[in-house]
Amino acid sequence: MAVKAIAHSYWRSIKRGARTFESVLDPVKEDVRTLARADVTDGVITQEEYQQYIGESYKPADETV
Repeated sequence: MAVKAIAHSYWRSIKRGARTFESVLDPVKEDVRTLARADVTDGVITQEEYQQYIGESYKPADETV
């Protein structure tokens, strides 16, 4: 399943400090989490930053094969 385009916008706003994760619409929250997890995996943000942005402990996404 592809990440919704609006999720990218929300995630950029969260990283800039212009929006909080709590203000993200419920149907988009999982996509924003996916983008945040990808940034941790790619070394763009730390697990601690993930927790600050998302408000929950970092857990890697389940692997699908």
